[in-house]
Amino acid sequence: MVSKKRTMTSDDDDDDAYYVSVKDLPFDILRQRIAQSSGAERREARKQLLLKMGAKPEKRACISYRLLMEKKKAEKCSAITDYRNERFKRTTLERQLGKHTRRKKNKKRSRRLGKRPNTSSK
Repeated sequence: MVSKKRTMTSDDDDDDAYYVSVKDLPFDILRQRIAQSSGAERREARKQLLLKMGAKPEKRACISYRLLMEKKKAEKCSAITDYRNERFKRTTLERQLGKHTRRKKNKKRSRRLGKRPNTSSK
């Protein structure tokens, strides 16, 4: 908050010095923003100010258990499809760059060189 400090000289009242606390500066800025806004913006700005000053945040709204489980199930399903899509993109990119075929060739080469026992006898 801005506070005035009275000077000792009585001849000039216009030369009052202003001292501003650096800690309170962000709060003062928020208060100015609150004063300029109106309606829902003002309420939201007040909430933000109170939270920054150390107030407890609002509790979340109540939701029925059935709706919560449906929401979680949908999130899980979307996460799985996202993972599958990313995996598909990665393998497609590897095929385009030729990494997939190199890996396949190395597997075949390692099988031929004897890493896997050969059961045929001649």
